[in-house]
Amino acid sequence: MQTSEKRRRFSCLSDIGTARKNNEDAAYAASSQFGALLIVADGMGGHRKGEMASKIVLDELSQDFASARHAFSPDRAMKFLKKGLKKANKRIYKLSLSGNDYKEMGTTAVCAFITPEKALVCNIGDSRCYAYSKRNGLMRITTDQTYVELLFETGKITKSEMRTHPQRNLLINAIGINPDLNEIQERVVEKEDYDILLLCSDGLYNAVSEDRIAEILASMEEAPILAKKLIDEALLNRGTDNIAVSLWENF
Repeated sequence: MQTSEKRRRFSCLSDIGTARKNNEDAAYAASSQFGALLIVADGMGGHRKGEMASKIVLDELSQDFASARHAFSPDRAMKFLKKGLKKANKRIYKLSLSGNDYKEMGTTAVCAFITPEKALVCNIGDSRCYAYSKRNGLMRITTDQTYVELLFETGKITKSEMRTHPQRNLLINAIGINPDLNEIQERVVEKEDYDILLLCSDGLYNAVSEDRIAEILASMEEAPILAKKLIDEALLNRGTDNIAVSLWENF
């Protein structure tokens, strides 16, 4: 990670949580003269399959980012994210067919490319991107690609019923479960619409309320401090799942 500014504007952190035997969540944050890249991936499959799947996502995007030699327009940045996610999907899907050791492996992913004009966001699954600003508070940028979210959007269940629905963890999209990755959610966040961009896995938002997340971000502390405070809050609330956060400060 490199930055020319004294204040550390970006950070990432992942934790195993209080109950799991291994950490299938992965987080990444880096900056260069061409922009910044944030990633959070939440692997699935058990027996280290999920851990491998989430690492593949980080590897595909981070290696291409590190080798970039040209500035990124917003359009090029979005294409960069989608291309990396599709490359990761092909690798994970191919592995999942290679034998029982890799069967049913997959991962969610949310990633953001920060350019001087905008933040470009791509999402697959139920990891999330939030934008925080002093003016607007905490805003969720992405929509979960889950069965309960679909039920809610079609009016079949209420917001409160989503939290206790027996199939609340059922994904309707993930990286590596199909040969082609077609349902990539795309979002654009204008520079003036956020002070902090936060990417996180469900291990954070299921353990820490959005109101509390907003309170922590409102302190506007240096990025590594905020990342640790978010993880610590989830652990304090006995968050049993793996937890991952990646954030960028736009000030």
